[in-house]
Amino acid sequence: MTQEEFTYRANGMRTKAMSQAEKFGYSQEDAEDIAQDVMLRLWSLHEQLRDAAHLKASTTITTKHMCIDRWRTTHQHLKIDNAMSIVDEDTLHDQQEYEELEKWLDEQIGSLPSTSGMVLRMRQLEHRELSEIADILGIRQTSVSTLLSRARHELINKLKRRKQQ
Repeated sequence: MTQEEFTYRANGMRTKAMSQAEKFGYSQEDAEDIAQDVMLRLWSLHEQLRDAAHLKASTTITTKHMCIDRWRTTHQHLKIDNAMSIVDEDTLHDQQEYEELEKWLDEQIGSLPSTSGMVLRMRQLEHRELSEIADILGIRQTSVSTLLSRARHELINKLKRRKQQ
């Protein structure tokens, strides 16, 4: 499939991916993130796609896999969050450990690329909406979603590496 043909059909496939993600139970915001990831994946494969039917089938399959991956990731986070809540912060050792983790996380967020780190701070620490962040930075909301997703992914990988040490 040529670049022009893919671009022509991409908007319809993005809508299809969002609709499918919403059927999986994701909010509109999460469905937009998933659709964006699907379109990025399909763009990287656009030369291998034969025709519109192949694009449509690939969109459906890729969206399904992205939804499942996101669900698995979310449930792993829930397990980690629940495990963190059982820490007794009253003891000196646990309090020091918590402060050390908080300092480490702050350092890791600071080591992210400047825009990604800024987006992560505004979303997670300042609880700003994606549209508000997009307005502040002067970029599209979909770009904010991508930056946020990449920053979270990088931070999770750093945390996994830290736990293995």
